[in-house]
Amino acid sequence: MNIGAMVPARMGSKRLPGKNIIDLAGRPLLCWTLDVLLESDIFHDITVSTESEDVAAVIRERYPASAVHVLKRPEALAGDDAPLRDVIAHYMESRPDLHWGGLFMPTFPFRRPERLREAANAIYSGNPLRVQAVCPEQQWDRDYYYPHAGGYAPVFAGFPTLLRFSSTSYMLWRRETPESTYMNLGYRLNEREYRLQVGLDETIDIDTPADLHLARQVAAGARLTQTPVTTRVVGPWYVQTPTGADSNAFLDWIGRDKLADAFSPFLLLQKPHPPLFTARLVNDVPEYCFLNETARDHTWSPAYVTTTNTAHCLPVYQQSPCWRLVARNAPRHQPPVKVRREDFCRTFPAEASLVPANRVLFVEDMQREPFYRDPYQLIGK
Repeated sequence: MNIGAMVPARMGSKRLPGKNIIDLAGRPLLCWTLDVLLESDIFHDITVSTESEDVAAVIRERYPASAVHVLKRPEALAGDDAPLRDVIAHYMESRPDLHWGGLFMPTFPFRRPERLREAANAIYSGNPLRVQAVCPEQQWDRDYYYPHAGGYAPVFAGFPTLLRFSSTSYMLWRRETPESTYMNLGYRLNEREYRLQVGLDETIDIDTPADLHLARQVAAGARLTQTPVTTRVVGPWYVQTPTGADSNAFLDWIGRDKLADAFSPFLLLQKPHPPLFTARLVNDVPEYCFLNETARDHTWSPAYVTTTNTAHCLPVYQQSPCWRLVARNAPRHQPPVKVRREDFCRTFPAEASLVPANRVLFVEDMQREPFYRDPYQLIGK
């Protein structure tokens, strides 16, 4: 069973120029991925796909040609909008002796060789068609909103569902079933897919200077953890804040006048983490659906689906997992009623569940306040 690893490494990043070979704790970022792939000792082939002579030079300086190969991309696959599926296909076509392929983005520096060996053991069992990493966090689908005229509308319809998130830190597939083609064979999302349960550090994806700063702290020995949350009752509200934060200062920042109306939802929105386009259902619920086509396009915009370039993603926001107000009499706290499955997979107008803009604040604006605490914290930095 020959397993191949393809590492796509262009030099065209605009948010962090030259990021694939930028220095991280004395090594080019790309080498963090290559070193772990080599240490795992499970791969028949390890190849870097690039259009850049600078990237190729780094590889030739550090690795024997027999250990890491360089595959020069054709001009059609060298641009920002080159579909990743075509880059993968170009690699697989050049390696006809592979039974499995793996995609390893060079922006995830904290992979672990033992995780790759776990993936290989699953592959050798003959059971999975795919291996996919999933993040440790779980989030509610009802916490995601997209901007609509006059406010923000929920992304999803149906009943509240816990979402798990895929991570492209580890992704492998049988040669015959790349991407979602296994679903064309009649398999559902969760079937014959082995899921690697990864840690927070393994999901760090370097795309901006802030990401690089975080990665340098982790590389120096800091440990990334989720911030614990405390909930208390304030009048008609449940108030959730990071443990140790000044909740009174938080309520003053919101404005006590806004607390008077507990019958209207109140949102504290942030850029979603992880990005919502990587969301998948815990149990692959068949009734899972978007509120409407506009909500779907904000999550998986046609341009993003084609290119997998996150610059093409439309705005989606997440209700903060640790800063929030929830009315004690909210419908979600009422006794459950009989589920009407005939109502699922129907689309609804955004206006039917719109949260007005005057009932929405943004975590980004709160980050300047002295009471602010982040949803994640570094221990031992």
